[in-house]
Amino acid sequence: MSFIDKLNRFIALYVFVLKKCGRLKTWLPFFLYGILQFLLLLLLVNYVNSYVYPVLSPIISLFGDIEKQMFHHYPGLYLLLPSVYQWIKIFAGILFEGLAVGLSVVLFLRIYGAERDEKLRLSFAFRRWLHLIAVWTVITAILVVVNMYAPRIFAEQLVAAPRRMLAFDIILRLISVIMYSLFIYAVPAVIVYKNNALRALLTSWRLFFRYPVFSFFLAFIPYLLSIPISYMVGRADAIIDKFTPELVFYLLAIGIALDMIINYVITGTVVKFLLDERK
Repeated sequence: MSFIDKLNRFIALYVFVLKKCGRLKTWLPFFLYGILQFLLLLLLVNYVNSYVYPVLSPIISLFGDIEKQMFHHYPGLYLLLPSVYQWIKIFAGILFEGLAVGLSVVLFLRIYGAERDEKLRLSFAFRRWLHLIAVWTVITAILVVVNMYAPRIFAEQLVAAPRRMLAFDIILRLISVIMYSLFIYAVPAVIVYKNNALRALLTSWRLFFRYPVFSFFLAFIPYLLSIPISYMVGRADAIIDKFTPELVFYLLAIGIALDMIINYVITGTVVKFLLDERK
């Protein structure tokens, strides 16, 4: 396949998904998962509430005594909110984000008109839930390890070097996208190809190494939507100093909406790609 053919195929995937985005039911799994994320965010913001505190206090304690004390006071809560919410989001994602993708895949298969998938029910995604959890856990664990330990390894070289820090941040984001693109087909493959967790991972690797650049941009283009919000949220201290602490909450809420769009686009394009590969 020539470069032009691959480019045309890539563009065609996005055009196809954009044409189908008016089918509101395909958004439902990500919308419900977005509501769950927003409720978790609301709980964190209301940490000092007499009903919320006994529930969340043991969880916040895991971050350390100093962090727990900061989280109990204004504006310390908003300073720590992005990192605390990120960890809560990770564990919620392991349980439910893979399922949301799986349910959405079933809905996409129906509207894409694949004959063998017309009678596929949402219950099939629930029956594959453990496989979806396993695949999502592997993806999450690798991304967490890369993003946690890479900055620690190069910490000495980055101290008091703003340009290096900026360059490192860009490189780390690109590495994260590359790592994710290795697994971009795995979760949908659990539903489309009815793979178990291990086979789904192998399917994704096989497709990635067959179409490495194609797979990278399949992950990279939607990821671009998240960069402005993640950049601002990563500088919560500056936002609190220059504006208002509550702005951190609003940015995280906007991030939830953007995640919904990103998940929708990636899932829609990957499902169509997997169907084309299955023919």
